[in-house]
Amino acid sequence: MSRLRQLRKRIRRRWKRKPGLIPWLLYQPMRVFVAFLRLLPDRWMFALARGLAGLAWCFPRRRRVGRFHLRQALPALSEKERDSLLRESCRQLGQEAAEILVYGQRLRDGFLDRVEFSAGCKEQLLSLRGKGAIFVQGHLGAFELGGAVLGQLGLDPAFPMRMPNNYYLGQDLVAKRAGWGVTLLPRQGAVRQMMKHLRQGGSVVLATDQNAHHAPIFVPWFGVPAATERAAASLCLKLGTPLVVFWCLRSAQLGCWSFGCVVLTEGGERQEATDEAVVALTSRMHQHLEDVIRAHPEQYLWIHDRYRTRPGET
Repeated sequence: MSRLRQLRKRIRRRWKRKPGLIPWLLYQPMRVFVAFLRLLPDRWMFALARGLAGLAWCFPRRRRVGRFHLRQALPALSEKERDSLLRESCRQLGQEAAEILVYGQRLRDGFLDRVEFSAGCKEQLLSLRGKGAIFVQGHLGAFELGGAVLGQLGLDPAFPMRMPNNYYLGQDLVAKRAGWGVTLLPRQGAVRQMMKHLRQGGSVVLATDQNAHHAPIFVPWFGVPAATERAAASLCLKLGTPLVVFWCLRSAQLGCWSFGCVVLTEGGERQEATDEAVVALTSRMHQHLEDVIRAHPEQYLWIHDRYRTRPGET
């Protein structure tokens, strides 16, 4: 290991999620860049953010992972078509960042007026206010703004989140989400906090499409067993809470979104969270998410290594 890498490792370990001069200095380039984006017209801002995020295509490992995932999900497409989708998927990451860091702040007043809900979806969501519900999504479309929609509807959503290593970046993210009626929960001890939040009538938002490390269950994801968090299904079964799969997609018109949901369980009956029951319920979540992702593949995060953890490795 080079001396530079050793120094960077020591700095990260020493200042991980702690305030101080060094993390403050490391945060400044991001702060300046976001301030610069705020000065640009909307279309220029998105074009720059999309262009920078599109550079993810240049990393061979990410490109290889994305191609493998697309072959599993959309085998009927040609390699050229899948590569085109993968490039656009990378660019959408920049759009996601710009929406959260800049654009969403401009639109807070009247934000819901720009969201088109699928038939009956808004009424279903409003009926869950104060009852405690678990919402499951994937890293599809405007997934961060999807949580903001729930917050604006008064569902008091809480997200377990692994905070950035940089203390100041983490504080900035917390402040930006707080204005949307969203609560961030630290990953350590998150299950206990989620249970408390649900019992108080709030909702919890979880994603099941990321590789899980700690005691995962293996559930098919586009036909391949994938290490998956058990929390969503387990909490639903143990507490008897409603469980909803939802998605927030970008519309063709800039600054507009479409929101859809499916209520998988109405709640009310508590059950034992056996491995079989958890896998069965999580499989149902995945089936709905896969259907929406296949319909809008250019908006999905394909470059995450979903199959990194394999059975027998945990």
